[in-house]
Amino acid sequence: MGALRALLEVARPGAHFQDARRIEAFLSFLGPKGSRGKQRFVDLDPRSGLPIRRSLTRLRSVQKVARDFFRAHRARPSAKASSFYAALAAVELPDASGLEARLVSRERGLSRFVVSADRVDGRGCLARHTFVFAQRGEAHVGLERGDLARPTEAFCLAVDRAVAGDAERAFTALAALEGVSVEEVVRGVIGPLQREGVEGPATVSPVLESLPGAAVLHLALERAGGTVGEDRCADPWSELDRSAEACARRSALGFRVAKERRLVCTPTADAPLRAALSAAGVSLVVRSR
Repeated sequence: MGALRALLEVARPGAHFQDARRIEAFLSFLGPKGSRGKQRFVDLDPRSGLPIRRSLTRLRSVQKVARDFFRAHRARPSAKASSFYAALAAVELPDASGLEARLVSRERGLSRFVVSADRVDGRGCLARHTFVFAQRGEAHVGLERGDLARPTEAFCLAVDRAVAGDAERAFTALAALEGVSVEEVVRGVIGPLQREGVEGPATVSPVLESLPGAAVLHLALERAGGTVGEDRCADPWSELDRSAEACARRSALGFRVAKERRLVCTPTADAPLRAALSAAGVSLVVRSR
């Protein structure tokens, strides 16, 4: 996990990606050292090169037990504690099925919200969908104590269905809800962590095969919204639907789609990776430090 933690430090994913600090905390409890000897190895998803989803859900279950213990004994855990359970109880971990809603503004019965939904996607990568939308009344997201947003169960189910796809599909799915006006949907994906043995773009694979221990972390960002200037795909390994049906749907709902990707690699892979991308005519931002 050392390479992944180092690459995340270089990448510094923004707010449209899952919280890097929580991911770092999760990774710090994996493996023989992180688990204080309780785990002999880390189960990796062969599709993404990242820890499997069950590693996160299992660790969150153990954390809940540890927090309940400290709460019952009226003790405060410390992230710097030598005890595995005390340290685990003190940190914040990612949520494989998390949803947070926040009120942005409210005027004349129209409320604007930002909703973020974190998931482990179908390939085992870490995805976050961020929805910005307006709503009249409180049919889908209610308010408690002034500005505390409380999504309804039906809305949470609708979001679950929406985040199964990309930003464009999520936009279309949420826009189908009565009384909702979607302004923007952004999908940020961390992964795959491509290295030897993990499938990825053919342009990158030969570079990694020739450099033992090298790795490349992919960060993809998709944006669907009315503020997007034009349909644009700057991600060479993703497709933008340009069919007549898709264009008509975007026009009817008043949005466009933009896609991009950047790569973060171990230092030894920097020059060879740039050379391979250039030879293939691929223009991407690459960072190694």
